[in-house]
Amino acid sequence: MPNPHPLRVGLILCDEVDPSAQAQYGTYAQMYQDGIDPSEKNICLVPIRCFEGDALPQPAEYDGYIITGSRYGVYEDLPWIGALQEFIRACWAQDAKVVGICFGHQMIAHALGGKTEKAKAGWGFGIQSAKIIDRKPWMTDAENLNGGRYNLIVIHQDQVVDVPPQFKTIAANDFCPNSMMVADDKMLGIQGHPEFNKTFCRFRAEFRKEMIGAEVYQATLHSLAENETDSKTVFNWINNFLHQ
Repeated sequence: MPNPHPLRVGLILCDEVDPSAQAQYGTYAQMYQDGIDPSEKNICLVPIRCFEGDALPQPAEYDGYIITGSRYGVYEDLPWIGALQEFIRACWAQDAKVVGICFGHQMIAHALGGKTEKAKAGWGFGIQSAKIIDRKPWMTDAENLNGGRYNLIVIHQDQVVDVPPQFKTIAANDFCPNSMMVADDKMLGIQGHPEFNKTFCRFRAEFRKEMIGAEVYQATLHSLAENETDSKTVFNWINNFLHQ
């Protein structure tokens, strides 16, 4: 039976799909809603366009929050980034549940005493695998993953190099040692993009081909051809985390 009281989760949008590509790929809000709960029986996402100046809510206004990826860096001196940092601190102080994806993951670390910077390893692009090093109860079906590893699309140059004192790293790989971090049942950060599919990643690789360089571009196409993602599993983890 449908849940008569689905969670209302604020989707803090920190970027958007280029308007010319939305007809083909959809918006970020659509990607997240379709991934986490397309039926809206358990989670209804309410978009908040933070990067365009939408006012951030009071932490208790929603049942939880998801902070999306972005083309911007957490250290950039932009008013909305400063406001988001304060919002995360307020959520922490008031025990509001927050999940951060890519930029959102980095922003949680940046706001709460960790450190995010441009990775010395350069661009992460395509499908990467991360090893679960501390499995949590909400990580259902992890036993079905290949060797306790999950695959997600990544598109990032920045990464978390130091997690905040309250957090523990629970998944890692050589390229991104802090691929997933968590603070009890309060906040979760994930570097990869469960909302992206391979077609959209290929589109982004073409768009940034000159920026990322020929070697990374070719490696990206190879990773997309040789691997599948575990996006559905990771979205289930996020759903479970928000409900716990």
